[in-house]
Amino acid sequence: MENLGTAIEKLMDKVLVIVGDCPECNGPMRKWKNTNADGTERCAPVCTVCGHREMTKRNQAKERVMFDEAKMKDALARLNNTSIITDKSIFTNHFENYKTDDYETRLAKEKALAWAAEIVNGNPIHAILTGSPGAGKTHLGMSILNFTLKKTSYLVTCSVVSYRELLEQLKFAMNDKEAQKYFQGELMAEIKRSDVVLIDDLGSELGRLEDNQKATPYDVDIITSLAEARLNKATIFTTNLSSKQLINAYGERVFSRIMNNAGKDYALNFTETSDKRRNPV
Repeated sequence: MENLGTAIEKLMDKVLVIVGDCPECNGPMRKWKNTNADGTERCAPVCTVCGHREMTKRNQAKERVMFDEAKMKDALARLNNTSIITDKSIFTNHFENYKTDDYETRLAKEKALAWAAEIVNGNPIHAILTGSPGAGKTHLGMSILNFTLKKTSYLVTCSVVSYRELLEQLKFAMNDKEAQKYFQGELMAEIKRSDVVLIDDLGSELGRLEDNQKATPYDVDIITSLAEARLNKATIFTTNLSSKQLINAYGERVFSRIMNNAGKDYALNFTETSDKRRNPV
């Protein structure tokens, strides 16, 4: 007379089919021989020895994907909501679409990638890209932020600030209490809190570039407030101004805050690259 175990095995063989070995105990993974009316499986394979369910594995993988997607969406939404820019197409700037056509642009990309890697590793560097308009400074700055977001699985917070646009928005908000509360309070606080910030086109608000150009006291106060709040946070600056022009425009104190942790290894000056906006490469 066959024992109960054998009888159960025979019963299972009538309705179930073995589809592989269990990843937990190497026992048989079985599924229903018959499918649903629409041809789909009645359920995921299950181990009849230890009870391991393939469905659990599938669900866990699906949950991980959903969690990662949610993190990415949250991080990108915050980037969008805490940035002050005029052209949101810069969010699509990545190292992959930064084209190099000479030694200078290749070196620039190499340096920017190295800076980005340091930020990912937790080093709150300050880096500055200088040079003529259209050389690709903003593209590389945004590429650093996108690289950092991706490599940290979107766990860092980032913001982009067009300095000229920031000043215009702050001045516009002076006559609107609600706007003033938002820009001078909530938004500025979020920018100061961000793990990584790109302060773009510093000095563009000055107009025509001259060695003795001076920023207004109000403009100096704003950049001072930002620079001091970001002393120990990763910050990328782009500007068309030279070091001498930055000092003349904003003063030694602001220049010192900008250059905090920014030695020669964290400065890049474009001297040969032409305006990519007119001559895209």
